[in-house]
Amino acid sequence: MAKSYETIDHPADAGLEARADTLAELLEALAEGMAELICPPSSVAPAAWRTVAVVAEDLEAAAVDFLSAVLKVIQVEHFMVAQVSVREATGNALSAEVAGEPYDPAKHELAREIKAVTYHQLKIARGEDGRWFGRVIFDL
Repeated sequence: MAKSYETIDHPADAGLEARADTLAELLEALAEGMAELICPPSSVAPAAWRTVAVVAEDLEAAAVDFLSAVLKVIQVEHFMVAQVSVREATGNALSAEVAGEPYDPAKHELAREIKAVTYHQLKIARGEDGRWFGRVIFDL
């Protein structure tokens, strides 16, 4: 699997840029990068799974909805994420399995809170080389 992500500097917000061979891997990288901004995945055991699925009007909206759904799993269900496995990525329909475990303050150190996934500077696109590129900014 050839997927990667890196944080990007952005005033008052946090951002990620990711590259991958497939759309599914790109979305996995963005979701895993977002989860790492909140809690280091090295402290999270992939002990349980949550399913996340979205359908939107286009790919970029689906990516925002998908990341927002993963964020909801973290913030509302208090489920820390170790790994994301996208099962379906067909343009505007995305589904994934999110592996992790319930939040335990004795085990999980929260680095920051993400308030929202934004459309600011959002980009999900396939490059001329056939690889996928994504950029997303999070409101902190």
